[in-house]
Amino acid sequence: MSSRISIVVLLVATVVACKTGSAGAVVQGPASLTLLPNQPIKADQGTTVMPSDAEIEALRAAFFARPAENEEVFRVFVTSDGYQRRQLAFQENISVKEDAGGDQGIADEFKKFDMVNSLQEGQIRVELYPTTGKFYRVRQSKPSIMKETDKMMSDDITRWQFQFAKNEIIPKDFRVSYQVVLRKKITREQALKILSEQNKKKK
Repeated sequence: MSSRISIVVLLVATVVACKTGSAGAVVQGPASLTLLPNQPIKADQGTTVMPSDAEIEALRAAFFARPAENEEVFRVFVTSDGYQRRQLAFQENISVKEDAGGDQGIADEFKKFDMVNSLQEGQIRVELYPTTGKFYRVRQSKPSIMKETDKMMSDDITRWQFQFAKNEIIPKDFRVSYQVVLRKKITREQALKILSEQNKKKK
């Protein structure tokens, strides 16, 4: 637990000012605010407004609408409120078994990082055993600026259960892109409380 708490403390140290309005509520700003992927997290976000739900939806739509890159098969968009996956290629060959509980679990994991406004983007390379379709290797090919985000997303992919048409393992080597949006909705104390509760559930 101490190592996981240190992750939160490190982020808190980077983001010194986590200001809230009256009664501890964060004031939500206009929908015109635009988050850019992998921008440095500034030490003082006191003047930064929290992205609105409309902006989050616009970011999600833009991410899923982008043309597919070479070898890119899946995209995942995550906030602490939800998890969404889209398939871009090889629809006739491979699919992922639905796991709503696991999806929500990953979204919940990001609640403890909602102390800043930030858009993390990365890409993971997935390699499968050609005879079984089980994971051979999962590694970062384009990391974001936050190691914790990258590790959580890499770990998340290993829970996916692939289904193959005609028992052919196609594709065997592909990429998964992801975006994670953090919103400054909680204080340091609230983040530590969430982390503590999550660790109690895992014991």
